Formats: sequence, C-alpha cells, structure tokens
Amino acid sequence: MGTLRFLLAMSVAYGHAGNFLGFPLVPGDTAVQTFYAISGFYMALVLNEKYRPESSSYFLFISNRFLRLFPIYATVLALTLLLAFALSLLVSAQLPFVSQWRSLPPLAWSSDAFLLGSQLLMWGQDLYFFLTLKGGTLAFWPDFNTAPERLDLLLAIPQGWTLGLEFSFYLIAPFVVRRSPSTIAVVLAASLAVRLLLQFGLGYSGDPWSYRFFPSELAVFLLGALGYRVFRSPALGRDRTLLATFLIAVAGVGAALLVNRWHGATRVASVCFVMLACAVLPFLFRATKDWLLDRHLGELSYPIYVCHFLVIWLLDALVIFAAGLARGVAIIATTMVVSCALYWWIDRPIDNWRQRRFNARRAEQSVPRLMEQPGLAAAAKPAE
Repeated sequence: MGTLRFLLAMSVAYGHAGNFLGFPLVPGDTAVQTFYAISGFYMALVLNEKYRPESSSYFLFISNRFLRLFPIYATVLALTLLLAFALSLLVSAQLPFVSQWRSLPPLAWSSDAFLLGSQLLMWGQDLYFFLTLKGGTLAFWPDFNTAPERLDLLLAIPQGWTLGLEFSFYLIAPFVVRRSPSTIAVVLAASLAVRLLLQFGLGYSGDPWSYRFFPSELAVFLLGALGYRVFRSPALGRDRTLLATFLIAVAGVGAALLVNRWHGATRVASVCFVMLACAVLPFLFRATKDWLLDRHLGELSYPIYVCHFLVIWLLDALVIFAAGLARGVAIIATTMVVSCALYWWIDRPIDNWRQRRFNARRAEQSVPRLMEQPGLAAAAKPAE
C-alpha cells in the first residue's frame, strides 16, 4: 500500500507542477480522498493492534500522531518563510501568500490568533475555505471562490489544509474505529447523510463542500476503517455479512461523491478510482505489508506531499528552467531529493524517538495492572 501512497503524492505534486506531460494523472481531490481512506485503514490498524485501551492512553496516541506530522510540516514551514524573506530581501519578489498577507485590512486580535495559530499548529487550516473577513473579523462564507477575502491564499503551505482534516479524524478515531463494523457503518452513513443534507437541503455542493468539510469527509475515512475490519476478518473476504457491508459502504460513498460534485464523464472516472482503491485496500495491504521497498516508498509520500510547493516556488524564483517539460521534471526530481532529506534527517530520527516513547509509556502503564493481579503485589515486596 506504500506504493499507492507514493503514487498519489506524486500525482498531487505533478498536478501542481502544471501537468507538464500534457495530460493529468490522478486529480487532486481524488488523490486526497483516497489518502483519507488509507488513513482510516491505518488508524483502525494501529488503534486496534498497537494503541489498545488497556496498554496506552488517548493522550499518548494523539501526541504521537501530532509528532508524526508536525516535525516535517514545521521544517517545511520554516524553510518557506526563509525563502520568502530571502526573496523579498534579495530580489524584491514576494511569494503568493506574502502578497496576500500584506493586502489584508487591519484584523481583530482573534482573527490574527486563528490565522497565525492554525498555520503554526497545522490544525484549522481547512476552515479557511469556509470563512472570509468582514470588518477585520472572521465570518462564514459558503464559497471561497467568491469571498471578499480569500483566506486560503494566506496559506504558506497551500496543501496544508488537508492536515487539519487528518488531525480532526485522529481526535475522534479512538472513539469510533475500535467499535464493531456495524457501528462504524452507522457513523459512516450519518456522515453521508450530512453531505446529502448540505447539498439538497442547503444547496452546499461542489468545492469546498465536496472534499474539504470534515463531517462529510468522515465517511471516506471510515470506509478505510471498514476495510481494516475486512482485512482482520478470520478469512479475508469470506465473511459475507462484513464484506457486503463494506461493499455497500463503498458504493454509497461513491454515489454521494458523484452527485456532490458532478462535472461530466471525468467525474465518473475519478469516483471510480476512489471506489476501486478503497475496495482493494484490505487485499492490497495483505499482499504488500511485508515488502520493504513498498514501505520505504510509502514513507516518502508525506514529505513529498508537504514539500512540493516549496520546491516549485524555489525553482520558479531561480528561473533556471523554462516552463514546460524541463521545469516539470526539475520540480519532481528536486521534490524527491528534498523528500528523502526530510525523511532521513527529520522524520526517521523523530519516529525512532516516538517508538521509544511509546514503548516506555506502555511499560509504565502495564506495571500498575500487573500489580493488581493476585500474588504479584506480594511477590514484588522485598522479603522481610
């Protein structure tokens, strides 16, 4: 499954680099929603097999997930701000988000705190697509494309808004993905109902409601969680009730995505890709979970996803490559180099520390439970 994650991240980078081969790969929203399902699968996996309630705490899980995302995000954010400062100082040029910040009217302190805090801490950037500024204060706006002030243009890491949805899922995942498949299916259905109610009851459909609104996107995350249940069933794919529930959920999510953002035949292809990817997750993971190369490719997907805009802005500022194929190849190649550096120098050392932290906390929490068992407390006392 790591190879799929790698290809999805590369597709996003390729799209933002201008589809330089002359044709699109996986559309951005399709790639993002497939990532959501993969995330749901992995969170169900780790919460049911690694972060069990009896051996770990909610805080340990959330803090470890934050530490999984934040170091690379913070590094890329710092490098982006450094690039913005260098460009303004050396060539009097401005990155897009800098120009947007400088054009803002005076803001209320609460607006400043939200706009700065959400980018520093990752969480909340998805809300930029549902808000605007009126008189310096934040206000709801259903279509960011027509907003008086487009807050999404303030993002120093433009694709960072997906991390807000990702972390929102982490916050509730321990309370949902450990439940029975039927409970997960009910919550998934409720999420689909929210999506359809917004569209047919309130008229909110298309971007941003089609893949940026967390209550609606929860269904896609939970589709991955149901996929994990299929993977863990005693005979993979042979529990007919569970498999039927999973396939009905795949079809329901696909139908909702199709009607929520219709733009012709290309939309059918995009939704079919999401449905197919979700349907094969349990079987794909079973087939590839022991492949070392697949794992390493998967580890590169997050750095690729986070750093590619920084690479695009850097190479465009240097003006070494003309637009077209040369520019696109340079962007992809440089993104790969930067991603490998982020993985080896930032992600891997932090991840090793996270694992040691997890093992130490689990050992600490297991001692009191052992002491509560008959005979163990007495055996632990020194002989009198």
